[in-house]
Amino acid sequence: MIEERMEWEYYTDTPGTKGEIKEQVKDFIVTELASHDFDEDGDHLIVKLRKQNMTTMEAVSKLSNMLHISKDRVGYAGNKDKRAVTEQYISVEGVDETEVRQVFTDEFDLEVEGRNGYIGLGNLDANRFEITVRQLNLPIEDLRNRSLKIVDELDGKFPNYFGRQRFGSARPITHQVGRLILQGDYEEAVWTYIAKPYDEEYKSIRKIRTELWETREVEGAAEKFPEQYRYEKALLYHLTKNPGDHQGAIKRLPEGLQTLFIHAYQSWVYNRVLSQLIEDDWFDPEYEIPLVGYKTDLKDNRPENLVREILKEEDVSQEDFRLQEFPELRSEGTYRRAFADFRNFDVVDIDEDDLNMAQNKMTVRFDLPKGAYATVFLREIMKNG
Repeated sequence: MIEERMEWEYYTDTPGTKGEIKEQVKDFIVTELASHDFDEDGDHLIVKLRKQNMTTMEAVSKLSNMLHISKDRVGYAGNKDKRAVTEQYISVEGVDETEVRQVFTDEFDLEVEGRNGYIGLGNLDANRFEITVRQLNLPIEDLRNRSLKIVDELDGKFPNYFGRQRFGSARPITHQVGRLILQGDYEEAVWTYIAKPYDEEYKSIRKIRTELWETREVEGAAEKFPEQYRYEKALLYHLTKNPGDHQGAIKRLPEGLQTLFIHAYQSWVYNRVLSQLIEDDWFDPEYEIPLVGYKTDLKDNRPENLVREILKEEDVSQEDFRLQEFPELRSEGTYRRAFADFRNFDVVDIDEDDLNMAQNKMTVRFDLPKGAYATVFLREIMKNG
């Protein structure tokens, strides 16, 4: 099993620029491209939300507290990056414009646009990204030429992989936990979530995880984690009171996180399939690869046959996605295009890197459809591994 592999096949052959992103929050700017009609009789305010260094869910939670309303009354089309400057539309039900205008905080800005209905997931056209890549060692003209050559090779489409953040940037364990839940190995799922160590984490946390991974000693373990690791602590407290109840421990987690485990595993299988197809020089710009579930019709085509092979290798069956012990997590399956479109690529600026001596920085701008990852698109240009 290619357990730790998180590096997928590139579509282009031109060497990349290398470099690093997100050194500063303002290096990653996301603007939601959406067209909203307005209706004076609408029961939702349509508000433009500008935020930085916080997720959309965090901003919605803070806003709902300030307005003294349920989070369910705030709608949005997608969860924007945390370490970024972002702008998106939200809808707020049953609140007057004056109430929103009286919200004062340094954490985000609100601008009332009008009234209409609820904004839900997917209610957007695209996202525009303006991203600065730093720590570049190539000369300025080489950076421009190499980037434009790769974009020309892509010809408007790029592999529609799920980004690393889908699996956990510092600890890529989300899909592993999902696989173990599907296999019914709840004990290993719990310990993988709590304790499997990775080098990218802070040394102090890695030390705690490593010790627990080896000892699996529950008593007193929760107190070793800092306060912000509330989910690890919740699982350990549950096991302290209910020894051996690993299934119950998983159910202590928010349902959204439990669901993410299964979705991350589906994404993992998808990425493995797409990577193998690209390695085999397969290309079909309109093909949709299954995000496999118990109702997926695995036809006798190359992508579906690869799904079968990977599931067999990883000891997971389609029937496992019925999740008899976790019916709220069961997944019928869906589909995702193998290649995503990109538009309006532009090298906005290349200059000396003001944060890194004797290196350059490059700012690029481009538009992506909903569900596509800017980091995956940039991966083709940077080729960092």
